[in-house]
Parts: sequence; structure tokens; C-alpha cells
Amino acid sequence: MPTPNNVDAKIDALLNVAAQSFKAESAAGYRQFQAEVSALEGLARETFQAKLDEMYWPILQKLENGRPLTTAEHDILELLMVGEAKYYLKTETSVETWRAELKRLIEDIKKQQAAGLDEIDSLMRLRALCREALRILPDLAFYFGELERVRRFDEATRGAIDADTRRALANLIKEMMESDEL
Repeated sequence: MPTPNNVDAKIDALLNVAAQSFKAESAAGYRQFQAEVSALEGLARETFQAKLDEMYWPILQKLENGRPLTTAEHDILELLMVGEAKYYLKTETSVETWRAELKRLIEDIKKQQAAGLDEIDSLMRLRALCREALRILPDLAFYFGELERVRRFDEATRGAIDADTRRALANLIKEMMESDEL
């Protein structure tokens, strides 16, 4: 079972790779950096699951048996179901920058269209603008997807949870705890 000490050691390894990547500025270095971030996220997820292991069973049983959750149990359910999304939304600070950059790129695409698309240079510029937009759009789509997921959870669990929602939540909890994606 992973522990916070394992996570701490993994952060140290990540920081070492990050420093090397920033210094070398090579594709291979940044791919290794990405692999280290992915490994850290996985270890943090596993440690999170280990900490929640004892807490989610009573919640699962209550959901399956149609019993109401206490406020504390609802908070744990929320943490389990949308906690990562809520923390992401709290810490993400680039949304306005992404929007502004995307608007700028769209304006540049309009200008390129108005200037004409008959020359190779104009088409290459258009491709470059599209590639930049394609770099930003997944981040915005992810952000708004997480925002919508939190809103759906809040709506589904506001007040008393109906039988269908309880069953769906119980099944989701089971799937999540068996998955590598929690």
C-alpha cells in the first residue's frame, strides 16, 4: 500500500527530472518529465485510494440499502466522485489566458483569410495558427468538462438522493475503486 512518504520520494525524483529537463531543453527530456508527472499522479491516486478504502464501504452500503448519508459521508462521497475536479478547478489559473490566446488566434485566422490563401506561405501560416489553437482547445474542453461534472454531481445530490441516483452512485463507486483511473 503506497504511503505519503512514497509520494514525497516521487516528488523528489520529479524535481530532479524537471531540473534536468529545464536545463537540457530537449524533446526526450520533456518526455521523461511528462512520464515522471504521470507516475506521480498515479502514485498520488493510489495513495488517495488507500486512504479512502475504509471510508467508502459504509457509504457504499448506505447507498445500496437506500439509507440517507450523513453530512460527513456526503462530503466523502463528493470527494470520491468529483474531488479531483473540484481541486483542479480551484487551482487552474490559465483559463482566461487560454481564452484570450484562442481569441487572438481566431482573429489571426480571420486576417489570414482576408489576406488570401493562394500562396504556400499563407497556408503554412494558417496551419501554424490551427496547431496553436489545437494546443489550447483540449485544455479549455477539459476545464469546462470538469466544471460541468461538478455541477451535475451537485444537482444530483442536492437534497435527498433518489433510489436511481443511489444505485448509480453505488455502481460508480464500485467501478472507481476497481479502476486505475480514480
